[in-house]
Amino acid sequence: MTTALRARGASDGEAYVVRGFNVSAFFEVVAELVAARNTNWKALAKELGVSPSTLSRRGRGRCPDAATLAGLSAWAGLNPADFVVASQSRATTNSLAAISGVLRSDPCLAPNAVQALETIIRVAYASMERSRRANAGGERAVELTAQPHEG
Repeated sequence: MTTALRARGASDGEAYVVRGFNVSAFFEVVAELVAARNTNWKALAKELGVSPSTLSRRGRGRCPDAATLAGLSAWAGLNPADFVVASQSRATTNSLAAISGVLRSDPCLAPNAVQALETIIRVAYASMERSRRANAGGERAVELTAQPHEG
């Protein structure tokens, strides 16, 4: 992705978020699809029926209008809701349930393949949780031993 086509903040790893919508992440995925489909932004703009400047505005830190966002989402097969950043106070969606829903809606996956993938993902999540707990416990132990003894 060229610098001119990056959303503001994306060049330094910082997400550019407009009213809860992660513009950086959305356009990074679209840019990957543009490259994977051997097309370019100008051709995509023509296909969507928008001016090339409409798509390049995001490079200047502008969020696309609703119609452009809908067109880009349909072209890329993306759900814009997946790029909405929930506030810290909101309950987060259960990732495993979301992944399961995506797997089950994929017409290319047989039911036994979906079950196998769900099992692999559940085992991976459980392993990561055990590691996280072990690391948190180890960090607490280091903190406790680093504190001076009061006697």
